[in-house]
This record gives sequence, structure tokens and C-alpha cells, in this order.
Amino acid sequence: MPISSVIVPVYNGEKTISKTIESVLNQTFTDFELIIINDGSQDSTLAVIDNIQDPRKKVFSYQNAGVSESRNRGLE
Repeated sequence: MPISSVIVPVYNGEKTISKTIESVLNQTFTDFELIIINDGSQDSTLAVIDNIQDPRKKVFSYQNAGVSESRNRGLE
């Protein structure tokens, strides 16, 4: 079990999600899981996320409910 969790909510973030994920994955501390909550994106966000391979990455998709609900879903 990882010592830390990084929760990243995203909605229609095709232009920025790649850099966000790369920033997290390139940290010197490596004992973490990256939880990405797709909040009903309607662009190519999921395709961008799928192109990044890392065993620490976990992706969950839901209908759009807003950033607060997305963070809460990530905590669950």
C-alpha cells in the first residue's frame, strides 16, 4: 500500500492533464498512487491519460458533478 495518494480531478483537461500527470510522476518521492478522477470530460482527456503508462496511475470516470464532488470521490 502506497504511503501517499495524489488526487487529480479533471474535466475537459486535454490541454493540461499530460503535464499535470508528468509533474506528479516525476517527483523524487515515488511511494504514492496517482488517482485521477475524470469528471465527465467530453473532449479527449481520457485518450491523453491512457497514453501515459505508469503502475501508480489509477483512473476513475464519473458523470460531471463538479470539482468538490470529484475530490470527494477520489478520497473514497
